[in-house]
Amino acid sequence: MLTSILEIIGTIAFSVSGAVVGIKKKMDILGVVTMGIITAVGGGIIRDILLGTTPPTSLKNPLYAFIAIAVSLLV
Repeated sequence: MLTSILEIIGTIAFSVSGAVVGIKKKMDILGVVTMGIITAVGGGIIRDILLGTTPPTSLKNPLYAFIAIAVSLLV
């Protein structure tokens, strides 16, 4: 339970970070959302691939990608 809450908080934080970079680079809404998603779940996908976990966790459970999309749109 605590782990899931911390993962969601981390996803939100990294999504905000990626969306802010997209806004500073004057990207359109698709670019901002893409930056938010890549920043939020990209590291976990790379980690899972390097560890041999296929498919990556964020692709098996798209909750984190949906959270990243929602947060990026709000930013």
